[in-house]
Amino acid sequence: MTDIDKSLISPFIKQCFVCATVCINVLSNGCAYGFPAVLLPQLKLPGSPIPLTKAQESWIASVATIAMLVGNFSMPAVMDRLGRKKAHFIVMIPTAIGWLLIVFATSVESLILARIMHGLSLGQVVLIRAVIIGEYTSPRNRGAFLTLISVAQSSGVFFVHLLGSLVSWQITAGISVLFTILSFVMTFILPESPSWLANNGRYNECEKHFRWLRGDGENEELNELIQARIKHNTERAVNIGELIRSMEFYKPIIISLHVSLITYFSGAMTIAVYGTTIVSNIMGSDVDAHFWLVCLDVTRIVTSFLAVYLVRTFKRRTVLFNSVGLCLLIHVLIVSYVCVRNYVSFDYVAIPALLLILQCVALSSGILPMNNVIVGEIFPLAHRSVGISVTTAIATGFHFAVLKTFPYLLSGVGIEGVYGIYASVICYGFSVIWFAMPETKGRTLQQIEDRFKGIQRVVPEMESLNNNQKC
Repeated sequence: MTDIDKSLISPFIKQCFVCATVCINVLSNGCAYGFPAVLLPQLKLPGSPIPLTKAQESWIASVATIAMLVGNFSMPAVMDRLGRKKAHFIVMIPTAIGWLLIVFATSVESLILARIMHGLSLGQVVLIRAVIIGEYTSPRNRGAFLTLISVAQSSGVFFVHLLGSLVSWQITAGISVLFTILSFVMTFILPESPSWLANNGRYNECEKHFRWLRGDGENEELNELIQARIKHNTERAVNIGELIRSMEFYKPIIISLHVSLITYFSGAMTIAVYGTTIVSNIMGSDVDAHFWLVCLDVTRIVTSFLAVYLVRTFKRRTVLFNSVGLCLLIHVLIVSYVCVRNYVSFDYVAIPALLLILQCVALSSGILPMNNVIVGEIFPLAHRSVGISVTTAIATGFHFAVLKTFPYLLSGVGIEGVYGIYASVICYGFSVIWFAMPETKGRTLQQIEDRFKGIQRVVPEMESLNNNQKC
């Protein structure tokens, strides 16, 4: 953190810099997520320097998911022990190693090891990205900043697909690692998280870093944070049984898991992985599936920017419920369209094209960004890392289940059956979050935490912090 005059750089610009630092790292991880779509087709071309068997191809495509679980469970200890800033440095090391292994790869084993490195980083960055943006930014801008995570992720996937269509997979990897390097350098300027400092009893540093990030206009949140951490740090330690039974622990996990369930069954990942298959089955086998998939990718990126405006302007529940409702309606209409087409001889490409575009609009304008917003806001500070880790690990299971079962469901019940099953899951998740999810827009993280605890806190004026500073 640099001691730059407050009059030169406003708190908002500093928060934008924090968000940019994290999102550039997320963009690199988006490139890593979409890279197999570039790598595998080129390796299957005649004369490939690294020929593949079917088994090797499947390992390259899937091994990252296994490594993600390791990243999910390893990151909480790193964040809690070393702090958010050092954790962000650490999460970029596997990404850079993975890209460099790909650049210099001469064997399948090197590529698999690279994908393991990428998977490890992907699992870690899911936790750290929401925590940093959630803790560093002002409540009035926090939702918009968290929404940019999904913009960066989608942009990374699109960038690597576009670049990979123009140059070789080695050059693609060499260019992609530059995003990681840039984010690594920018991280040196970041301060430590005020929330982490307060949780560790370093109240003077907390106040200093908080004012660097927020200025002098958010003293109420600073007071809330420090008073709550003073109380928490003087209370006895809670055992694991009490923690699991506490509402502030299990209720955010339930909410986040059901939002993740909706996210994965709404088509966010199936379109990314099986996009051409989905387009062909809904629009007809005679359409140019690759062209329409690019159209859907562009739609997702454009509407991701729309989401920034929606999250900043409207309430969280309004954005999420409207986007989920639209997605549910689209699933029902796709089922109806395919069923009618199977019995009536007609083929209007405009109808399924519009439905798929609207599905992507619902995903990118509300469901995907709100998943990041919710994770970044609702978990209490004392076990934020553990709560996000548990949620992400289970959500990774949803991710695996959706991608693994899709081909079998498609061959068994057809695309209309797949969308019908997904619609049922979305409806279930919708009904749970309707009753369980509170409104968080405009509230500080401490106020959200107190809401789950059932506390109505009156924050006294800030007293001298020196008496509370730990030696």
